[in-house]
Amino acid sequence: MKRLSVLICLLLLIVPAVLFAQNLGDWRAAYGDWRMIGGRLAQTNTRAGMAQAYMPIRQTGVVQYEFDIRYIDGAMDQYGGFGVHVGIDRPHTRKSWGNGRSFLLWLTYDPKAYGGSGVYGQAYKSVNHSTMNLVHPARAYMIPASRLEGIYVNQLDRYVLPVKIRVNYDTGWVKVWDPIIPDYLYRFWLGEAVRNGAHISVRTNSLALSFGNFRISRPAAF
Repeated sequence: MKRLSVLICLLLLIVPAVLFAQNLGDWRAAYGDWRMIGGRLAQTNTRAGMAQAYMPIRQTGVVQYEFDIRYIDGAMDQYGGFGVHVGIDRPHTRKSWGNGRSFLLWLTYDPKAYGGSGVYGQAYKSVNHSTMNLVHPARAYMIPASRLEGIYVNQLDRYVLPVKIRVNYDTGWVKVWDPIIPDYLYRFWLGEAVRNGAHISVRTNSLALSFGNFRISRPAAF
């Protein structure tokens, strides 16, 4: 159980099947059980493998996305992931693998697929709702063991994962800030400029999570 606790914490601490009759604000559910809980956008179905909700917002130039993620349920099977699509032209309104023309920035914990105990960051290029491929190979993200001391599976909902991403739509370069190490960030190239920029979406895979404190800004420089 101790080993399981550590492995699950790696996912959370680098830190519509049914559309309920609730006001989701500007968000629209494509697949999954999406609802507003305490002012946060929550996906509550741990079995929804391609859960996704989308929102219209124009994206050009340099755009910065900030939000946080809180765990609800689903980590006990040692499998799951979550991410955000940026630069969507036309979002798909039902269950789908991809999401229009867009790029998906994704974190996954899947030791059966990758043969390791770490969390893996990935970038995908989505061509349409059924075609999406990796831009870069999955890259392992290992959290210092010292950050996991005193963390247990039954306490995961106490922790919040901050997300900060900056995209240069003119060049295709991306910055992702490390949520653990202050002022440390990762840079990678999507392979082309991003021209679509009409919607964003958040998604989960076999996890129930909530998303909150969204802030989308346009910095003067990348």
